[in-house]
Amino acid sequence: MIPWSLRMKELLRGTSDKRGKIVRMIHRGELVQLRRGLYATRRDLDPLALAASIYGPSYVSFETALSYHGLIPEAVFVIVSATMKRPKEFENHFGRFRFRRVPQQVYPIGVERVVESEIPFLIASPTKALCDRIALEPRMRSMRDVRRWARLMRLDPEVDLETDVLSACAELCRRPAVGLLRRLVGQDGRIAW
Repeated sequence: MIPWSLRMKELLRGTSDKRGKIVRMIHRGELVQLRRGLYATRRDLDPLALAASIYGPSYVSFETALSYHGLIPEAVFVIVSATMKRPKEFENHFGRFRFRRVPQQVYPIGVERVVESEIPFLIASPTKALCDRIALEPRMRSMRDVRRWARLMRLDPEVDLETDVLSACAELCRRPAVGLLRRLVGQDGRIAW
């Protein structure tokens, strides 16, 4: 796939009414607007692969990554990503995109590169997605609270979590919920239900 900016330069070369041409291309279905100033030339792209282009730097995480990795059974209808920037939301032809802020020191931990629709993008590992998600929980005060939360999330009890990623997130994130999750996971990477 041709990079977005190079492609737009090619499409608009020699055109004096650039805005008009873009509007006409959108109406003809040749372009799909992702956000102001950003367009896709195909409608068959995987929305997960578009998130970082819409608002970056970011990586797909939270419930979206948990569902992608098969840790939760529910389908997810909003693509939720982690960013170091301000939270934002976008909606376009491909769906709803929500960006939540994570601390800069934990941002690079446990992030993997994958390719969908011929576009590489970053996604949280199962362990990092779980850490990002539980860090949002304000009322985690005990191991019992974390176990209850894990059951409500319907987490796969057979999942093997990366204890090194979990330890790094617990240390650097400094959210009580992440620390409690770390204590709940044994050295084998399994949640002690």
